[in-house]
Parts: sequence; structure tokens; C-alpha cells
Amino acid sequence: MTGRLFNKALAIGLSLALMMSLAACGGSTDQESTGGQSPAQTADQNTNQNSSASDSSATADAVTDDSIHAAEATGAFSLTSEDGTFTQSGSIYTITAAGTYVLSGALNGQILVDAGDDDEVVLELSGVTISYDQDSPIKCLNADKVEISAKADTENVIKDTRSTKTVSSGGGNGAIYAKTDLKVKGSGVLVVTADYNNGVETTKDLTIQKLSLKVTAYNNAIKGGDSVTVKSGAVVAISTNGDGVETENTDANKNGETRGDILLTGGSITVYAAGDAFQAAHSFTMEADEEGNTPVVLIYTGAYSGYTASGASTTSYKGVKVQDELNISAGSLEIHSYDDGLHADYGTSFEAGGKGRGTINISGGSVSMSVYSPENKTAGGRMGPGGRGGWSNQQTVSGADGIHADYKLNISGGTVRIDSAYEGLEANVISISGGTIYVAGNDDGVNATKGQETAQINISGGYLDVTVSANGDTDGIDSNGSYIQSGGIVITRGPSSEMAAAIDADGSVSISGGTLIILGYGRVSASGNVKQYSLSLHSSGSHSVTIGGTSYTFTNAGSYGSTSCYSSVSVK
Repeated sequence: MTGRLFNKALAIGLSLALMMSLAACGGSTDQESTGGQSPAQTADQNTNQNSSASDSSATADAVTDDSIHAAEATGAFSLTSEDGTFTQSGSIYTITAAGTYVLSGALNGQILVDAGDDDEVVLELSGVTISYDQDSPIKCLNADKVEISAKADTENVIKDTRSTKTVSSGGGNGAIYAKTDLKVKGSGVLVVTADYNNGVETTKDLTIQKLSLKVTAYNNAIKGGDSVTVKSGAVVAISTNGDGVETENTDANKNGETRGDILLTGGSITVYAAGDAFQAAHSFTMEADEEGNTPVVLIYTGAYSGYTASGASTTSYKGVKVQDELNISAGSLEIHSYDDGLHADYGTSFEAGGKGRGTINISGGSVSMSVYSPENKTAGGRMGPGGRGGWSNQQTVSGADGIHADYKLNISGGTVRIDSAYEGLEANVISISGGTIYVAGNDDGVNATKGQETAQINISGGYLDVTVSANGDTDGIDSNGSYIQSGGIVITRGPSSEMAAAIDADGSVSISGGTLIILGYGRVSASGNVKQYSLSLHSSGSHSVTIGGTSYTFTNAGSYGSTSCYSSVSVK
């Protein structure tokens, strides 16, 4: 318990530190940014005027593991229905037809749904506790749809007390387990604990709406085979040995679309996961709903989660991992991970046909993260303080990046803050056309790698502020192909040598528009109406610069070798 409490305090401390840093920059009228000699230093910057996204941390509105509670029911168990039919055999209640069923009281047994193929079954939880040590406490074998609704002003508990699953174990995979489309909703509270395997699982589509839901599971807290959608409510997902929220299937749905998506359109979702917080077999999307509501998401993975078991055998601790495309257009996402914050794989073959695109698109919202990354390129051993019982036995992931897309990374809006990572932004092709982006990296701040096509960094808009150390083998911006800037504002820091620089490319570094400020070394080819300006901004401390009539203020925690400035507008 001591180790869990210590690590939980660490996670809370990190969140509070980030909130304080964001609050500290709210009163400035200038555009302010903070770089630092240490890549791990928290960036403390104001949002650029060109960004319409909120600059607030997800923590301010997110639920926590202490936010949702439910007292166990003690009265006699009751199951009633005015329009359905069920049978009882001992402590097993089998629902055999469509209808609404009201459950209350305490049951040491099982609710089994085995209705017709076209039947819609509603389980109305009205102050009920269901515990079972032989199978899933709620198990839905057959129906068209099953809805589990926690009634307003009621507290409900589902407990799967079976021993941890082994290969030969039988029964349902989760405390709530369905082979039907499943919706979990209501204005009440539902707390699910699963010692056996997963918490809430369906092999088909899972929707969560309005409910106050807390799930603690040995393996995956929440799993929808075909999809997971969170529309509203407060959701806390805790996994001690597995992933937080997961999808699995990649065959085609009735519309010919590939299954396996995770969609967040509202609510407050907090995930504590030993492994990946969100793992989508296909794509992950955060967007506003039709009424303009947006999701607030807070993530702790690996040793950042105080619930990670010391013997957890997971090998991936990413914030959000997808096999196809990751899209963020609204909402607030804060990540504390021991692996990549956002990650998209390229080339995964899907059952429906086609392959993963390895693409990340950020067009709005607020994304902030602290990614644990050692200074060395390869590192093993203990991950850090965390896990139950103290230090975790999990291995540190080598080169954990803030945002990693195997193919394309596109940022066109929103606010992105990477307070610490091995490499901040990494992809084969990086395109920035808008948004406000702050990056602190232990190695490269922004890196275009070799991949599906010639590596390239394209900057046509937005505001990008990059910090890496002034010493060592690090690059502020590094392209294994070319760097092309036609607009936007870029401030990049780094060493003052050709081997390690503030900006570097195997091909050319060219600018035809916008503003590029280099604190350290960089060899640039300017064209069009771009001029070179003489400035001195590379020393430690606070600096102000006026670009095209707008004042920007930033602070260097350390000193860099020199200042170079190229711009198509006046800079002074």
C-alpha cells in the first residue's frame, strides 16, 4: 500500500504542477513562452493569438479515482418486470424476453440474459449489489441490444470475485459481459470490480452515456470488441495489469466500415492503466457532439498509475495507441505515460481489408503530456517509483516520444504541450499549418524520420516553440529529408554545431515565408521576400520580440550559442 500511495501522490503532484504553471501565465498580455536548457523542464507558455483552442489543463475538470463511490446494498434481492419474462434457478435469474427489468437489493448470484435475436432488454439498476464467484455477475448471451441503466440517486455495485483468469478458465470474460450491443447509462452510480479478467466487456458495440461509472479490473477495464463510444458522464477506468479502454475487431460493419474504433464526444474520462490507456484496433477520435459538448480526458500509464501491479507484464504503456488513424478536433487531453503519449501504427492489416495509415491529425482542442523518457537512447531496469509495493519491475520503453506517427503527423489547430519526452514530435512527414505547439525533448524536439516517403517537415502556419539541451547530441528540429517553411512562427533551440543543432536536415532547410528564430546552430536557405534579422535572444532569461507588429515573450532557462532570424515580416 505504501508504494501505491507514494506513486499516487507523484501523479497528483505532476498534475498540480502543470495546473500551476498554466495558471501562472494567464495574466500576461504578451505572447509568452518558456524554453529551457533541461529538456524535462515544464514549458510555461501562453497561447498564441492565432490559436482558438483552450489552453487549460484537463486536470481542472477531470474525475479521479476518488470521485466515484457506491455503497453496497444490504436488503433482500428483487427482480421485477411489467413487460418481460424471466426464470429463477437458485441464485441464477435468466431473462428470456424483451422488456424492462428492475433490480434492487443484494444478490450473490448471476443475471443471465438469453432472449430472442431481435429483443431489446433493459436492466434498471435501482440500488443493487451483485456478486458472483462462478461466472460473470451480469452475462448477456443473446439479444439484439442490452441496456444497463443506473437509476437517478441510486448506488450500484457489480463484483466479479472469481480467481484471476487462467488459460483453462471458463465463463464470461468480464464482470459485465455481453455478446450483444451494450449501452451502459443512467443518472445514478455504478461501480464495477473485476478480480477475474475484464471489467465491462462486450464482443460488439459498447456505449457509455451520462452515467457515473468506475471500473477496476485485473485486465482491461473497458472493452468493446467492435467499438467503444463515450458520449457523456463521468468514467474512471482502472486496470492493474492490462489496458484501460480497448477495442479488438477489425472486420467490416453493415456499412462496410472497419470496426475497432474508439470515439469520445463528451464526458470526463480518467484512465489509470498498467499498459496502454486507450488501445484502438482501428481508429481513435476526440470530437465535439452535436450540442458542442467536448470530452475531458486524463491518463496515467505504467508507473504513473498508482494501481499498476508490481508484477504487471505489459510491454506497452502508451497514452493512446491506434492501428490506423488518431484524430483530435476538440476537448482536453492530458497524458502522463511511460511510453509514447500518442502513437499511430502503419501497415497493420485489417480483416475488412486495407492497412493502417499510421496518421495523427490534431485540428483543435488541448493536448498536454509528460512522457517519461531516460536521457540515454536505450535504457532498461526499473521504470520509476510506482506500482503496488514500491518500484515496478516493468522495463523502461526506449525512446518514448510525445507524439509518434509511423507515417503522417498533421497539426492544423488546437494547443499541444509536450513538457517532457525522448522526442517530442516524430513522424515520417510532419505538416504544421496551425495551432500552438510547445515541445521539450530529451533528444530531438521535432524529428522527421525515414519511412513511406522522403522525410519532410512542412510549416505553413501556427506557432511552434521547441526546446532541447544546448549540449549533447540533440537537435531542436531534425529532418532526415528536408525542412520547408512557408508560413507560421518557429522558435527552435539546440546546440551550436553542425553535428547537433537547433535545426538540421539531411536535405535543405528552406524558408520562403513566416518567421524562423534559431537559438543555436542552423544553416538556412532563404527565398522570396524573407530577410535575415540581427537579434540577440539566445542568452538565458526572458526575451521579447515583435513579429509583424505582435509582441511575443519567452524565457530561456539556459544559454544557447547564437541567434539567427529569418522572416517575411518585420522582426525587432
